[in-house]
Amino acid sequence: MVAVAILGILTGVLVLSFRPATNKVRTGSEANAMFAELHRAQEQYRVENPTYLSTGTDETDLFPDDPGPAAQDATNPPDEWDDLHAKPTTGTLYCGYVTIAGTGDDDIPDIATEFGMEQPEGNWYVLYARCDLDNSSAVDAEYFSSSVDSSLQKRNEGK
Repeated sequence: MVAVAILGILTGVLVLSFRPATNKVRTGSEANAMFAELHRAQEQYRVENPTYLSTGTDETDLFPDDPGPAAQDATNPPDEWDDLHAKPTTGTLYCGYVTIAGTGDDDIPDIATEFGMEQPEGNWYVLYARCDLDNSSAVDAEYFSSSVDSSLQKRNEGK
């Protein structure tokens, strides 16, 4: 009985230790796919228009608007996403996404500066995602990319 109890405790600790790695894979792969779709949509929009398009005004205008440990319905995106012709890569999303766009005369958002982006001279856009898989808003996973640097930057991944 003692051996079974010890085995149960060790199994519980082991399962909990893998949770951050699972969260990291889940949010990282989702953010990669969504950012690829948003980059594609922004570049297509710019081909058809003289600028890029914002789906929100700052990093709080997320879709879905309340990311958490449960996947959120992504089948009914806001009108701005329709205007951008951006389609969520799946029917549910764990992270919330926004794209903010401007011209060389518009200041980049604070979140872009926090990720090391410098003010471009011409038209620009930034992509931002926030994920909260541990249901604690104290530290959320964040992802960032832009028209200046399309690489996926990460902060607090797996949180």
